[in-house]
Amino acid sequence: MTVLINILSFLFIITILVVIHELGHFLAAKSIGLRVEKFYVGFNLFGLGLKKKINETEFGIGLFPIGGYVKVAGMVDESLDDQYNGEPDEYVSKSMLQKIWFTSGGVIFNFILAFILFSGLTFFNGRAVPLDTTIIGVIAENEPADKAGLLSGDKIISIDDVDVSTWDELRIEINQKPRQNIKLEYERNNQLFDTSILVSSMLIPNGDSIGVIGIGSEFFKSDPGFFKSIYYGFNDLLAWLSIMSQSIYSFFTGQLDIKNFGGPILIGKIAGDAANIGMGAIISLMAILSVNLGIINILPFPGLDGGHALIAIIEGIIGRRIPFKTLMIIQQIGVLLLAIFFFIVMKNDISRLF
Repeated sequence: MTVLINILSFLFIITILVVIHELGHFLAAKSIGLRVEKFYVGFNLFGLGLKKKINETEFGIGLFPIGGYVKVAGMVDESLDDQYNGEPDEYVSKSMLQKIWFTSGGVIFNFILAFILFSGLTFFNGRAVPLDTTIIGVIAENEPADKAGLLSGDKIISIDDVDVSTWDELRIEINQKPRQNIKLEYERNNQLFDTSILVSSMLIPNGDSIGVIGIGSEFFKSDPGFFKSIYYGFNDLLAWLSIMSQSIYSFFTGQLDIKNFGGPILIGKIAGDAANIGMGAIISLMAILSVNLGIINILPFPGLDGGHALIAIIEGIIGRRIPFKTLMIIQQIGVLLLAIFFFIVMKNDISRLF
């Protein structure tokens, strides 16, 4: 049953993200007069899937549910199709800015979706505002604090004989001691106790490790109005853009190992956990993954939207088109590298299962 929930939750989230992403490309293409030949959710490898042609566009659902694509005339993309006639409705005939607009459409829509979801969550569910005290509000099951017998409502007095009076002071003391034993003094029912806790280690986006013991602060719930919810939604979008960007930067600078990346199986498990919590958790995960999808696609890498945009910029600067044979080679290399990366994250997923 758990596996079925994971699969269905994964398909629900990924399908929406892919539809929104490809809809961004589709509408951008239509806005500049590009001929859209195909709009697929999922990949129809070996021609497997459902399809229906409406006007000039073939709409379809591929049998392989990971990803999707919008194919426009006269563009060398993942389909590795090099057919073009130089017609006005083909990609090669468009200006640099029009090409960038089309290739960025999916990323823009992913960010818009995340913004709407973040704002909606705040508007309908309210906002948890943390209290700056050292009283424990939430304890994660089977984490160090839980194993040490700490309870919600306990007030932490000191860590390794360093007094703490705010949650930030508490967090800093714990964060700087990953994988260390700490002495923690706390108050419960007006009595003082102390315990020793082995701090866990958690990887953060810049590649560093911080100490955590699985506790959260007390908070109160506010109910922001419409405009305040939009403000919070925009801030949440910026925050996750920063987190994801740091993760990507850390990966390319060698601070973050590729072993920390996960693929469909990991996403499915997280989606299943979110489904067990409730619709709010699913929507929150969808918003975060939408930001993630946008950030990854905007990278100037062959085979990704950012790679196509970079080629358009180069062509605009040099004042001529890059030969199609060269573009084909670039795309083939990009597709190969993306396939290798996919198999690595799948290997990571399988390793986590066992």
